[in-house]
Amino acid sequence: MVLAPRIEIKQSQKLMMNPQMQQAIQLLQLTNIQLRERLAREMEQNPFLAFDAQHYREAGGEKGAPQTRAVRVQGTSGAGLGSDVVAVRVDFSASEASDMSQRLEQNLAEAPSLSAHLIGQIGEEINQREAAAVALELVGWLDEDGYLRESDAEICAHLNLEPALLSATLNHLQGFTPAGVFARDLADCLRLQLLAQDKLTPTYAAVLANLPLLGRGDIAGLSAAAGVKAEDLPVYLQTIRALDPRPAASFETQDEGVALPDIVVLEGEGGWQAYLNEATLPSVLVLERDWEEMATRKITDEERKFMKANVQSARWLKKATQQRAATLLRVARAIIGRQQGFLNQGMMALEPLVLRDIAETLELHESTVSRSASGKLVQTPKGVFYLKDLFSTALGGKARGKARGSNSQATSSAAIKARIAEAVAAEVAHLAPLSDEALVALLGEAGIEVARRTVAKYRKALHIGSSAQRKRAAKIARAAADN
Repeated sequence: MVLAPRIEIKQSQKLMMNPQMQQAIQLLQLTNIQLRERLAREMEQNPFLAFDAQHYREAGGEKGAPQTRAVRVQGTSGAGLGSDVVAVRVDFSASEASDMSQRLEQNLAEAPSLSAHLIGQIGEEINQREAAAVALELVGWLDEDGYLRESDAEICAHLNLEPALLSATLNHLQGFTPAGVFARDLADCLRLQLLAQDKLTPTYAAVLANLPLLGRGDIAGLSAAAGVKAEDLPVYLQTIRALDPRPAASFETQDEGVALPDIVVLEGEGGWQAYLNEATLPSVLVLERDWEEMATRKITDEERKFMKANVQSARWLKKATQQRAATLLRVARAIIGRQQGFLNQGMMALEPLVLRDIAETLELHESTVSRSASGKLVQTPKGVFYLKDLFSTALGGKARGKARGSNSQATSSAAIKARIAEAVAAEVAHLAPLSDEALVALLGEAGIEVARRTVAKYRKALHIGSSAQRKRAAKIARAAADN
């Protein structure tokens, strides 16, 4: 058989992300403070872009006219969503504008966010539509260290994915920079970094598999478990200690200097309601008058093309930030509408809520809900939380209640953790510490049916020792106090 060159026409679907699509995704994930910094950088490059009302007036806009933006929110048919029009007033004083300008100048040289860095790599490296969509969603699931803590089963259940697609996408993402990102735990993070450095030998893999021994200081046990001579072990440990256990630490994931909430919850006649925080919400104003004036001048085609591109970019950025505000408000109001019990009674009354619930209520994609809630702070009467803290998986439920008891009810995992912490805090540890079985019984009395292993898992997550450990620690503390 003779092979000959030939021309074929092939049709396929790919997710092609243009710069505007990438920018819209990035804007949705930004907090209000991060958005201010982003707009300040854009303003320096675009002559038709005003950052706020003060800058608008200084640039020749309407003097003395307060800038009020009306954002119309479409399709707000969920509980607790309230009115479909939100007026956001932005009117900074001169001193506030000066202070903000100084703070922004200090942050202009900072590194881009981890999300922006990863989204750029996704656009360049992943061409398959489904895989790219999953990858964008997983970016919003990363914690502050760059780890993906949720199990494959949890992610597949939340996103309705096939395990094979998740595995293939995650395998691709774990090759991104910074090395170690999308790791599932510390050992996995270090393994990915050694793999990127082409140093992942079987010996290093054995050492990483026995990291708990290193944490306990059991060098002899680690040497035996990893099959390494005691005198050779320090060389391996030195290489491992040089790795970065927090690959996302060098990126600006949160504005730690100014922890201002993006959402404020206030009480009204119909219950608790969410509002955008006007003190941190920036506005985008387009200097249309400057564009109209310059467009009438005699300029070269290249200059006209440059100015037209900038004014179109400014208009799009204004529209994108307004859409971001509208989406964030819709998501926040839907969440707050479902968590009225938490706002009245605290964490033990937190209702089970997952991304799919809000997505179905608002007719949005789950990834949009995830990106809207990611990193956003909400000020509530119970304190300041991340918006994603108000999501929690359900345990128990009517189906299980019928099998175990008629009083069983669906309860959020966060509420169960709060009940466990409260029960342990109230116990007399040196006399009768509550065992896991006793905690199961207490929860059962409250109508919450959970397995003992679940209680043990949540107790460990709360860094609470076993009943024997707590009793021993209490006795030691009492003996030290008596002496």
